[in-house]
Amino acid sequence: MDVLIVGGGVAGLTCARQLDRAGQNVTLLEAEDSVGGRVRSDYADGYTFDRGFQVLFDAYPAAQRQLDLPALQLRSFDPGAIICGHGRRSVLTDPLRDRHPGAAIGAALSRAVTPLDKLRTLLLSRELHAQTIDEVLDGSDLSTLAYLCQRGFSSAAIDRFFRPFFGGIFLDRSLQTSAKCFKFNYKMLSDGGTTIPAGGMGQISRQLAAPLLQHDRIRLGTRVATLLTEVGRVAGVRLTDGTELRADAVVLATPAPEAGRLCAQLPVAVIEALPLGRVRTVTLYFGGTRPLYRGKKLLLNAARDAFVNNAQLLTNVAPTYAPPGRHLLSATVTGIPPLDDEEFFRRAVADLRLMFCGDTQAQRALDSYTPLRLYRIEYAQFAQPPGMHPGLPGNAGGFPGLYFAAEFTEASSINAAMISGEKCADLLLTAGQAG
Repeated sequence: MDVLIVGGGVAGLTCARQLDRAGQNVTLLEAEDSVGGRVRSDYADGYTFDRGFQVLFDAYPAAQRQLDLPALQLRSFDPGAIICGHGRRSVLTDPLRDRHPGAAIGAALSRAVTPLDKLRTLLLSRELHAQTIDEVLDGSDLSTLAYLCQRGFSSAAIDRFFRPFFGGIFLDRSLQTSAKCFKFNYKMLSDGGTTIPAGGMGQISRQLAAPLLQHDRIRLGTRVATLLTEVGRVAGVRLTDGTELRADAVVLATPAPEAGRLCAQLPVAVIEALPLGRVRTVTLYFGGTRPLYRGKKLLLNAARDAFVNNAQLLTNVAPTYAPPGRHLLSATVTGIPPLDDEEFFRRAVADLRLMFCGDTQAQRALDSYTPLRLYRIEYAQFAQPPGMHPGLPGNAGGFPGLYFAAEFTEASSINAAMISGEKCADLLLTAGQAG
């Protein structure tokens, strides 16, 4: 079977690798000069810049199947977070998972949330840890906010912890994301570690791509203009340079808007099945000579008018992200306000100073940090409202010869992208055997 895969993100790479292993004639077409899509890293002056702040939950089932995790040299964040608000900082952690001396005592003394909220947090963690993923995703759905209220969490806990923490995961501080997505991610946090590869998140994509490059299965700098259709089926693609490539099947492994553009000449039902809506974000990087804080926890901004949602001193977790003697700080803004780069950096620094209000040492450390790089991520995730799962398209594209391998068939995560790639490859192999 001849298969063309359009898009070299995690889903497309996973699908291509499965087909290549099965002996199929697969070619992956990537418009950019490197693979990875949103899971890419840039390298300059000894720094590692991920394309947006991302992490890998090492409990992801698909990651355990598809990746050589030890080879990635994963570096782990500490459980919990440092909550910044009201002129002080409080540590919230899971005393059952945080192995640092004094973590249990610190968790008990923390005033970040009420004792009842701490108990509810531990109970939720234990409950989801004990469930299978199918059990977690079973039943009716509601918003994350409604779910947290249903579980009895106080408004203070929701505002100080859940909004900024899961606002950083879903890029939505309103917590209107599906509670099923929330529960899955909470389970992953409870089951394993929050990590980044020592060489950057892009190493995930590089590892997936390595056997495909070895077998000459990837064409970089190859942009697809449209799909080719013949006798009521997709029969290949036309590139922007006019070249036509024929295939038995075409897999679209792109974000939903690009998939919709490529399907423009197909029946409306194919396009209507694609999820609408997008979530945008901005990631800013600063380099400094002094550590801003100690430890490997995330910084959460609990202020109601937060500009920076969360920040993290990446070199506390992975010193390899910066040259010797330097530190790399990233800050995440949800959405993309209409600001130029200079104003983004100015406002981010102002927010960081507020987050460390009263900490003279941190204020002096901030003086050493200068702007390095900024990424506007126009399509960070597809929107994931409550009840979205039954309406997502399947891997069969709804038109003969067309298939999808993209997170929008599952959910917005690295795990979901890999699962979609796996399922699409299995579907193609089954179709090939039937044919």
